[in-house]
Amino acid sequence: MGHPGIKASTVRTWSGLSAASEEGGTLIEVLISSFILTVALLAVAATLGAGVSAMFIAQEELIAKQKAREGLESVFTARNTQNITFDQIRNASNGGIFLDGFQPVKTMGNDGIVNTADDGSIETVALAGKDGLLGTTDDEIRSLGIFERKVTIANLLTQTGSVDSDIRQITIDVRFQVRSVWRTVSINSYISRFS
Repeated sequence: MGHPGIKASTVRTWSGLSAASEEGGTLIEVLISSFILTVALLAVAATLGAGVSAMFIAQEELIAKQKAREGLESVFTARNTQNITFDQIRNASNGGIFLDGFQPVKTMGNDGIVNTADDGSIETVALAGKDGLLGTTDDEIRSLGIFERKVTIANLLTQTGSVDSDIRQITIDVRFQVRSVWRTVSINSYISRFS
């Protein structure tokens, strides 16, 4: 029942060409699929790396925030207990007791105030070990050597432009370095002569 001008072998040859082109298409599809899968796996690996990095930075940032708060609290406590006078709440360059610029995060000295000349050694912090519990034998004791703290005391001006002798602004900056990039946490507050 074939067409009088077409031989049966010609039809088979046409079918053979069709099958061969399908096999070539399948190989190209496998190569493209492999490429797409490789790109997707690299993207997943980069995301995992970024997640681990973000987790590390979050932990360091939490420590920095805590050390900034501790610095601010030590100033208010010293003022409230009258261990220091209001005139001493200045940077050393302005006749006060607070060291200028970034300083290593050290333990408080006898005065109980951070960033002063009598500070002790570099602080350490205890982090929970593998069991996830703090205060057990597997806790990790870590030095805060990568952290630096700066206490800046600034005078405020009255509406007439003169220095207000009863109130000052305190800025505590704590910075840490991650892959040669400094990250800084800052808190600001005001302190008055009167508690």
